Amino acid sequence: MSGGEEVTLGVPVHRGRDFVAETLGSICDQTHRDLRVLISVDGPDPESEEACRPFLDDTRFRMVVQPQNLGWAQNISWLMEQVETPFWCYQQQDDLLDPRYLETLVDHARTAPKASIVYCDIETFGDKQGTITQPSLTGTPFARQMIQLVGRHSAVAFRGLTRLDALRRVGGVPTNEMDCFSCDTAWVSAAARYGEHHRVPVSLYLKRYHPGQVHPGWARWPEERRVRAWVVHCADLLDQAMATDAGQSERRLLWTAAAERVVSNRARPGYLPDSSLSTVGREDLLESFLSYVRDERSVDLPRLLGARWRQIRRWARELSLPR
Repeated sequence: MSGGEEVTLGVPVHRGRDFVAETLGSICDQTHRDLRVLISVDGPDPESEEACRPFLDDTRFRMVVQPQNLGWAQNISWLMEQVETPFWCYQQQDDLLDPRYLETLVDHARTAPKASIVYCDIETFGDKQGTITQPSLTGTPFARQMIQLVGRHSAVAFRGLTRLDALRRVGGVPTNEMDCFSCDTAWVSAAARYGEHHRVPVSLYLKRYHPGQVHPGWARWPEERRVRAWVVHCADLLDQAMATDAGQSERRLLWTAAAERVVSNRARPGYLPDSSLSTVGREDLLESFLSYVRDERSVDLPRLLGARWRQIRRWARELSLPR
């Protein structure tokens, strides 16, 4: 059980020898001291283990070496299952924290009971320099899902402070068959059902870009795989939206928002080929999404939306494709 710590900071590690010591050092420097740090090494990895071991002299730190490789999402889910403190915070193995990071987020969370997640802006460094921001996500659960569907892709709130109650209700990171493409965004959508997401407008999280990362490689997948990944991702968000406590008319709006997301360049992170932006490409993309949701996900949209598939398809086409 929690011995008085307020935050559990989970660090999943996979081949992390190059950067993890610097990351753990930035955790040690936090001005908010009431925390526990759980490091989960994803399968035997002597070099990463050796890089982490000096930090175990701090009694707040603990390291577990998984007997076999779990995968990125599954390793994070394992860490989430261990949380008993009032707050959870995910820490990427190669990113850094400003010393005031946890203190700032915890202070806001204490005064904002409606917030299930509190997050700050992200400053990028290394191969890519800039700032990633995302407005607060407020309003009703339905409104929050609409905002997620219509115009968001980056999972900024995933790198934030999450209340234990919301964490328990959401559960682990959902996986998909496309190497967990954008599954952190689906997790954020799930968390939006249980509370608002509040932005603290200051850059205290430092995200490192370097050649060893997985997500830049998504843009280099073959065209067919990129299209498939985007379709699967949009279906992931549709699943989370349809799980929202909403009436039939609201679910119909969520459905059309999901279809619009598939073919819109507002939420798209630049992974899709240019051909998908043409009129014909958008039509093909939407048809792929409709077929996937109906035939492979077996989503019972006729029951959820109170309409036949022909009508459901027409709604999607009329509201998402250019005339």
